[in-house]
This record gives sequence, C-alpha cells and structure tokens, in this order.
Amino acid sequence: MATLASSLLIAFPLLVSSLVKAALFAGNPAKVDITNGLAYLRELLGFGFGSLGLIVIVIVVLFVLAYRQSHSLDTLKLPLLILVVQIVAGIAILLFTAISNNAHDSYVTLIGG
Repeated sequence: MATLASSLLIAFPLLVSSLVKAALFAGNPAKVDITNGLAYLRELLGFGFGSLGLIVIVIVVLFVLAYRQSHSLDTLKLPLLILVVQIVAGIAILLFTAISNNAHDSYVTLIGG
C-alpha cells in the first residue's frame, strides 16, 4: 500500500483537480466566463493542494504502519525510491513549466510592446 500511495503523489492531485475542473466548468455554478484562464482558480488550487496534503498524510501513515509491522527499513526501500522519483519529477515539471511560461511571457511582451 505504501508503494501504491507513493506512486500517486503527482497523479492523485492532478486527477482531483481535473475532476473538480470538469464539474465546475460543466455546471458553471458561479456563471463566470470559463474561457478565462483564471476561472475557478481558487477552487482548483484548494482541491489540488488539499488532495496533495491528503496523499502526503496517507503516505506518512502507511510508511509508519509498514515500519511498525516489519521493524525494518528494508520494506520501505521501494516506496521511498518511488517517492523520491515522484518528488524529483514534480520539481522538474515545475521548473520546466516556469521556464516555458517565462519564455511565453517574454515573447508576448516582445510582440505586444
């Protein structure tokens, strides 16, 4: 279970955010312009970070339970490795997204100004 939870560190918040976005955009309860990139941003960030916090808590609890059951860190090697890979991949995604956003903003400023 700890291995499975570790592998969901990135996927679970993305899935929750996508489900919330689909529901909000389909129903549009606030009757906002959903073509605006910032539509329902507060709700999407809230559910995204909330689900990230939830999966982190689940991972920690499962790690503690696995350690208590086996009294050895050997059982946590694979889940820890997967968790580290997920964290490195997440940081890389954020870094490359920031680079591409900066390039896009620079291009728009150059063309627009």
